[in-house]
Amino acid sequence: MSIGSKVKQAAFKNHYWTEKLNSKVELHEFLEQFRSNYISCDLIRIGGEGDGGYLIPNVFDKISYCFSPGVDYTANFEKELSEKFGIKSFMADASVEKAPLADKNFDFIPKFLGAHSRKNFITLSDWISQNNLESCTNLLLQMDIEGGEYDVLIYEKSQTLASFSAMVIEFHNLQKLFTNDFLKMVSAIFEKIYKNFSICHVHPNNCCGIASLDGIEVPRVIEVTFIRNDLVDEFNNGDRVALPHPLDSKNVDKHDDIAMPSQWWNKD
Repeated sequence: MSIGSKVKQAAFKNHYWTEKLNSKVELHEFLEQFRSNYISCDLIRIGGEGDGGYLIPNVFDKISYCFSPGVDYTANFEKELSEKFGIKSFMADASVEKAPLADKNFDFIPKFLGAHSRKNFITLSDWISQNNLESCTNLLLQMDIEGGEYDVLIYEKSQTLASFSAMVIEFHNLQKLFTNDFLKMVSAIFEKIYKNFSICHVHPNNCCGIASLDGIEVPRVIEVTFIRNDLVDEFNNGDRVALPHPLDSKNVDKHDDIAMPSQWWNKD
């Protein structure tokens, strides 16, 4: 570890906001926006218990196709979409040779999702175009690509994201929200998403714990479900947001569960 990194780490541990750390005001503004764009919807769980299962509004009669980058060795989510709703899933992951399960509704390419289309990478917009779905507005996105989500979400236009009726995105390394540059990047990404979407669920992945500084708590990895705003009136149940949700499940069974800090969702 470099001397500069050691200084930053020591400053963080001693609750000192160095020049490289953002002000608490800016981070509180990010959390305020997160809370204000959070609505309560009735949710169902797709993909089973544990990692790979997600809570989503029951929009599936409005979904024709799912785009699911970051398959790895699990496809329970896509399998349930196929068996229960007849939804076809386009799957992408260059770290494996094929989809982990066989299904007539699976279409797999060995590529990573990214901010360019070359070699073993493809952009989300090119992937959609490759399947002749540019004009489709009833898609579902389920994206867990281990930190690559930031490149994708920076690159893609809000119009491309608006093709999805709902999105489930896992955001990684959020402890970096305590630094200026990362906070600005993530804030810009969320502002882009808020143009067309509201948050309807958030769940901390218990793989990596929570970082905290001066009373602000940030789970290192979270799963966020978004619903497109034109569907909100139909699926908003009018209840107050309350977490954890009864259908939430630990991602990693051997680790203690963690609760989503109320700063992210409690509007009181």
